[in-house]
Amino acid sequence: MFYIPCNKTKVKDHSKEWNGYSLVVAAVSVGNVGQLAADLIVSTLEMTNVGYIYDESILPVVGNNPYSAVSHSSCSLVTGCEVYECTEKQLVVVLQRTPFVKGKRSGFRKRLVKWIKEHNFNQVVILTSSFSHERLDSQLDGSQFRFLTSPSMESTIGDLFRNKLKWKQLERRPSFPAAPSGVENNNNDQTGVVYIPGGGIAKTLFTDCCSLDMNVIVLLLFCAEGDNAWHAKHLVTLLNQWLALVPISSNSEYQQTTGNWKIPPSWRLTFGSAFDPTLYH
Repeated sequence: MFYIPCNKTKVKDHSKEWNGYSLVVAAVSVGNVGQLAADLIVSTLEMTNVGYIYDESILPVVGNNPYSAVSHSSCSLVTGCEVYECTEKQLVVVLQRTPFVKGKRSGFRKRLVKWIKEHNFNQVVILTSSFSHERLDSQLDGSQFRFLTSPSMESTIGDLFRNKLKWKQLERRPSFPAAPSGVENNNNDQTGVVYIPGGGIAKTLFTDCCSLDMNVIVLLLFCAEGDNAWHAKHLVTLLNQWLALVPISSNSEYQQTTGNWKIPPSWRLTFGSAFDPTLYH
């Protein structure tokens, strides 16, 4: 079984369980930006853990609930790929915490697409990131955020993203390696190929969903490895401009970026615990 619900008494027919819901998939990518952004969504909305994905393609891991406050004991555990739900926002989040087993990525993707189709989600949002050193010349300046939509979504809300939200569409490339200087595709040119280095399964998952005529969008940031907490906050804030998951502060741009998201307790030890200064006396 690919998906195992926490409530084992649920009916086997899930076709209407999440009908009309939005699905957020956090891709394991450079800097873990998509996963960190999903962390903020789950923590802020206090989403319910409704199940987990058990698959041979994901490296096994088990740990304590990352959303439990340090001062409170918690007996709940998390695994390598959890599924969270918020009925109020009609939102489901698939949060993968571990990398893939070598050679198993394609099989996981196919099973995930089948699961998405069975649950009849209204739209799929893939959160990811891409290597900043792989950017085109035209991507060096300005916003480091890009979006990519399926044909079905492009025809309905593509103008909203570009004209109202002022989002930049991911530039496509004529071929690999990148096109020579002076012949890069513009933002609206859909004749090239999608290129998301470091983006994990984002590109192939997007392609698979498009082939089944699903509503799917990729949101990504160019970045490098390091402390990517800011990138995650920025990415999820841009997502919030569209889905309105939390109230947006109007006091300042800084508060819009950081003021509305609840930081998970697990982020306190992102880079390990503090060292004992007496070691250096």
